[in-house]
Amino acid sequence: MDLPLVFRLERAYIQNFESEALRAWESAADRHIEQWVSNLSRMYMAEMAGNVVGYYFWEMEIDNAGLSSINVLPDFRRQGIGTALLQHFERNASKEGATLLTLGVIEHNPARHMYEAAGYLFFRKEGSYRYYRKSLAD
Repeated sequence: MDLPLVFRLERAYIQNFESEALRAWESAADRHIEQWVSNLSRMYMAEMAGNVVGYYFWEMEIDNAGLSSINVLPDFRRQGIGTALLQHFERNASKEGATLLTLGVIEHNPARHMYEAAGYLFFRKEGSYRYYRKSLAD
């Protein structure tokens, strides 16, 4: 796993989409690293020509698989990599017994359209975050 890349992309995401939260995010770096390390078995990297171009990781709570993060390098976006990572997440969560998939995304992040196209349904809003879910039980 390329945790330095995860750190750089997570920080860039915060800086680009939630800049007002950057200082708080940086001050919680130890918690982020702890979360990533404790979920290494649920972290997957996408590669092209031997280079990591994206990743995702998720967490399981009872039968709910929560997508914690999915990120693709800017030069590789809009090429289907995010969709492939999302589908990989769904397959792995299903194999581990998840019946519900959940995720949250800031409302101005264009990735929310990918989630909606993949069948995730909006179910609540908290501040500027939109939360989605998808049932695997159907």
